[in-house]
Amino acid sequence: MGLVDNIKKEAQGNRTKIQSSEAAELEKIFNNMFFADKNIEEETKFVKQVMTRGLESQERVGLHASAMLKGDKEFCLRAQVLSLIYKQLQGEQISVSLKRIFEEGNAIHEKWQRLLIRAGYGKAKDMDFTRFCEEYKMSYTPDVVCLIPEFFEGKMVGEIKSVNTFQFQRMTHHPSAWKQCQWYMHLCIKKAKERGKWNGKDYTKGFVLNEDKNTQEFKLEVYDYEPTKIEPFADRADSVIFNYNRVFEEHKMVKRPEDAKSPDSKRCKTCFMREACWNVGKGKIRLK
Repeated sequence: MGLVDNIKKEAQGNRTKIQSSEAAELEKIFNNMFFADKNIEEETKFVKQVMTRGLESQERVGLHASAMLKGDKEFCLRAQVLSLIYKQLQGEQISVSLKRIFEEGNAIHEKWQRLLIRAGYGKAKDMDFTRFCEEYKMSYTPDVVCLIPEFFEGKMVGEIKSVNTFQFQRMTHHPSAWKQCQWYMHLCIKKAKERGKWNGKDYTKGFVLNEDKNTQEFKLEVYDYEPTKIEPFADRADSVIFNYNRVFEEHKMVKRPEDAKSPDSKRCKTCFMREACWNVGKGKIRLK
């Protein structure tokens, strides 16, 4: 079992990072947001922002933060290095059923983002805004960046998840969102430090909001930033950059994983960098 999988197992068995008293306090604040007066100016900006999402570019460029969070069997160092050299043209058709699921999830995201704006805890530009980490050549998009001064004195990172009633009633935590929350806190701190604007408090606390999409009940998990928890993900990002630089400095490409025997092997068949890695197919992969 690899390091990332060990962290998953530990997290599932011991959720010490969930601060139940803090979660209860934050839940009261979130419930009160439903009674806040509308913030017409900022909410209008948010609506316009939502309507124009996805229009900027249809290309996948560079590293994506979520790729560093995959399990050891799913993560491929070579594919990530290639993604910094090639770009993948998007536009694959997805099924209507998946589109319905995505739209439902988006609506729940937008509800909570709008309520945070309405209560004065966030700005439109802080909701689903894609940031870029120069060191890792990586983009990342927290669902929420907000400041709730009566709860915490620094900015917080938030992730919003929707689940069905069966999952909601049985869950004490979201199985993967805690990793995302910790990783985004780390990247936000790194970005603030790059700009010389980190105050020592911002992004050191985060939350995951889980909503039952059938009943609209919700649960909160509150986390303190723990650098040791994101070390495996940071190590992966460092390794990608090291091997990317090696391509140009030494003309050496990192080898494929042992179970990548051919372009049609299980690992490779659905890989987004399959064409570039094996020099097969055409149309979706282009040199940057």
